[in-house]
Amino acid sequence: MKYLVDIKDTSYATVEVEANSREQAEEIAYARYYEGTVEWQDCDIEVEARKIEKNRGER
Repeated sequence: MKYLVDIKDTSYATVEVEANSREQAEEIAYARYYEGTVEWQDCDIEVEARKIEKNRGER
């Protein structure tokens, strides 16, 4: 049997930045995220499988 499996990953991290404002701190954090320099500390993961329904005429 074939299954479609949905995977949901919620990851958590904290970064320390030096900035002149909250907005600038958030911009720096976004930049670090997109650069791949965030060290992830924890995550929640959910996995759910469901059968692939066959269309009429398929064997």
